[in-house]
Amino acid sequence: MKKADSKWGKLLYIFKASLESGSELADVCSVKRDVKMMVRILALVLCMGILAMAGEIPVFTDVTNQAGFNYEHGYIGGPSDEPRAVTGGVAAGDYDGDGHVDLYVVRGNIGPNLLFRNKGDGSFQEVSAAAGVALDGEMLSGPIFFDYNGDGHLDLLTGGLEGTKPHLLRNRGDGTFQDVTTASGITAGGDTFSVTAGDYDRDGDLDLFLGHWGTGIPRDSIHIWRNNGDGTFTGQEDAEIGITGFEVFDYSLGPNFADINNDGWPDLVISCDFGTSKIFINQGNGTFLNTTTTVISDENGMGSTVADYDHDGDLDWFVSSIWDPDGIPQGHWGVTGNRLYRNRGDGNFDDVTEQAGVRIGWWGWGSSFADFNNDGHLDLVNVNGFVGPTASEFWEDPTRLFMANGDGTFSERSQEAGIVDRAQGRGVVSFDFDGDGDLDLFIANNSGPPKLLRNDSKTSGGFLRVRLDAARLNALGTRIYAETNGVTQMQVISAGNNYVSQQPHEVHFGFGQSTVVDQLRIVWPDGQEQTLVNIPVNQSLVIGAPTQPIPTLGLWARTILILVLAAFGVRFLVRRQAVL
Repeated sequence: MKKADSKWGKLLYIFKASLESGSELADVCSVKRDVKMMVRILALVLCMGILAMAGEIPVFTDVTNQAGFNYEHGYIGGPSDEPRAVTGGVAAGDYDGDGHVDLYVVRGNIGPNLLFRNKGDGSFQEVSAAAGVALDGEMLSGPIFFDYNGDGHLDLLTGGLEGTKPHLLRNRGDGTFQDVTTASGITAGGDTFSVTAGDYDRDGDLDLFLGHWGTGIPRDSIHIWRNNGDGTFTGQEDAEIGITGFEVFDYSLGPNFADINNDGWPDLVISCDFGTSKIFINQGNGTFLNTTTTVISDENGMGSTVADYDHDGDLDWFVSSIWDPDGIPQGHWGVTGNRLYRNRGDGNFDDVTEQAGVRIGWWGWGSSFADFNNDGHLDLVNVNGFVGPTASEFWEDPTRLFMANGDGTFSERSQEAGIVDRAQGRGVVSFDFDGDGDLDLFIANNSGPPKLLRNDSKTSGGFLRVRLDAARLNALGTRIYAETNGVTQMQVISAGNNYVSQQPHEVHFGFGQSTVVDQLRIVWPDGQEQTLVNIPVNQSLVIGAPTQPIPTLGLWARTILILVLAAFGVRFLVRRQAVL
């Protein structure tokens, strides 16, 4: 496993090495045995200090009822089959534009779906009926907020099963929604468990990938729906755009658009059941290439989260799967657990699960990378559980919290953090619902009540929240690079699909003891960049596009222009300004 790129990661590596080798520094200096021992002791003390700084454990408090979440998910007669047992979910987004992240939850068939408006005071108000989104009597799953028509308001899309088709609800901008499903042209040939949005053709509007699970999808199934820019979508036949591997069995569950090879085009990573997880590289011409290798070895890919956890500037991929404490595949499942795939930088991956320490997640579902203690290192949460007569070991699975140690490894700390949840977790959202600067957790459970866990850490480091201006809500894929003390963190604003759940359209950075962000670089999906410097931490930023479009010239045009200007002794410096 490569050494961490941060200065603390490098120091930690050096001090660990000194302990194991008897201190090479002491050997070089030819000092005596007692001095060597002092060096070892000093190294141990420094290591402990660094680990404490990088691995401080957050403290969570259950505020579910206090915040206003007094509902349950469930089915009349119980979860009678596997699709019912694995579905559910939650969408997270600021639908009313007041700066607070709201939540939309699906409930099975025991009652209407609910929209919880964040009041900004630590509580939520249920407004589904007034907003026109209290869908009832249908089997909905995997909702997502996204701005499909570019009007600056987050719209709502839900998947469905047992004959329930996807629903697209347009945000009118006045707190209410209109069902525009029929007009949009979106349909589905089978169950739709999870959905993600991204601009795969880079035409300025958001397209969709629908994840289907089951064997009933026809061979010419459609997963990608291209946004036509006029409020309608056109289904793209898999065979025509290079989406392969779903011809007979389709077990797609956790799709995510992510530029994994850093070429500016959104690729696809899809966690899929029964050893069928897939990677598709965007060819930049409306098609994809299946580049899945044997490295992608998760046996039952369920949840999925994408982030640059090792600070090397590319996106890594975590897939939740099944770890069986019995070690015996008693049913249709594997036993070897989660997978962490570290990006080599070119869209190819190495399996670093064992080295990182994130394998044991029980029967995993929704997953999310997030910095819960604001130390500058992304942690990882994984909800889980399953029901069934042969799966008793999974009936009360504990939620897993893997805290980053700052050296590319993680330690499981859910109990110490106060995360005591043994319900049937499916969806998960990490977000700062109370605006106090640390990330909280919402868990959408199947066949039971949800759980809202408030992060009450008292010693968390500095933070910076960055979100999109209303006019750019469809600019998913925007990269934010935050540099402090020589360390650069990179996060991507996306509609991240964690499994039947999404992250809000914003990013949250932690900076430890640093008080100023030296440089914040924003790279928009169209290639334009903005740079801000000397930004105080502990605040929220709203970012918009540069005030003036930056013209794009071809290579020959740029070359000729530079030569002509140089002949006249003219030099130009173009500065791209940020709008906050």
